[in-house]
Amino acid sequence: MPASHLPSPCSAQEVQLLRDGYWDRTAIVALDDGSKRVRKISKGDLSAGPWGRDNLRAEANYLATLESHLQDFFAPLFATWDEATTGYDMGYMDGYVDVGQIARQQLFNQDQAEAMQGYLGLRLFQQLHTSSTAKPILVENIKSTLKKAQLCLQEHAQLNCLLGQIQVNDLAVAPLQDQLQAIYNSQVLANFDTSPQVRLHGDLFLENMLLPANDTGADWPHKLILIDPISVAGIGAGHPLFDLGKYESYATGELPAMRQQRLVLQGFDEPSFDGTANRYHWAIDWHDDAMQGFKNINWHSRMRELYIQHYGPVDTAMYELLQAYFAAAMVVCTQGREQQARALKMRASLQLALR
Repeated sequence: MPASHLPSPCSAQEVQLLRDGYWDRTAIVALDDGSKRVRKISKGDLSAGPWGRDNLRAEANYLATLESHLQDFFAPLFATWDEATTGYDMGYMDGYVDVGQIARQQLFNQDQAEAMQGYLGLRLFQQLHTSSTAKPILVENIKSTLKKAQLCLQEHAQLNCLLGQIQVNDLAVAPLQDQLQAIYNSQVLANFDTSPQVRLHGDLFLENMLLPANDTGADWPHKLILIDPISVAGIGAGHPLFDLGKYESYATGELPAMRQQRLVLQGFDEPSFDGTANRYHWAIDWHDDAMQGFKNINWHSRMRELYIQHYGPVDTAMYELLQAYFAAAMVVCTQGREQQARALKMRASLQLALR
């Protein structure tokens, strides 16, 4: 049944908040007839950035235009609206949890994690990643985001120390302005718009994948449902490496470690290992109990193998530039230790992209 387009969301009572995001709010709601949906709605003046409403429009359109053979791969779309607020209602997957939770709680063994990656890679690379004629927008978005991050560092009293020549995890890093100028003039940046464009998921984190919470069957890893397509900047088409880079940023444990500040950081409030100025270090705190699910189970290698089988070797420079871009996007809207780690990640990845 096609989704209805409404002037405003239908009457419902919030049952459970699922995610209070930077730009939008996601919650389970109960309708007057007792049925449940998942509602994703813009935050208006409470948004941490300008992308929320445009992104929700793009997400709703993405879900509404999926081909029939992909509809079982996503939660169903029930309704959209776009007046005083912008948002949409999707199906409530009763008994499902996000795969990030499965990873953190170590509910899968290694074979199950690889089976899930195998199923995801098959459907993503062979079915979802179809050729796209959408106008390429990633290059301009990368440039804009890096400039915003540069301005943030310039204006931040605790981060402007990262603008010059520094070392990050023993990697010599050129001044940020030199890095950006080299990137803007490089072929690696142009490759994102000149390479064949495919439809992407765009926000391929483990938290945007659902599986039944309790299922001991052999096909448990194959009951995968995707939610929340389109990146926060509206990226829904582009180079296929975009989806792999997003996936690995979470599946390696890096993104949850940064969000929860489960990090080892040196060089800001305390000297680097040898006491030398302008030397910084960041790493995931693998001794933290909350990170053991990512330490003990490999959630990413099989996915990369399938990418390489389908698309060929990973372009390291393009991959690192994407990692710098992902980090830069969060430098401008986070704070504290997370912001410090994101800034160091951005600076080091830019340098690796220039090698």
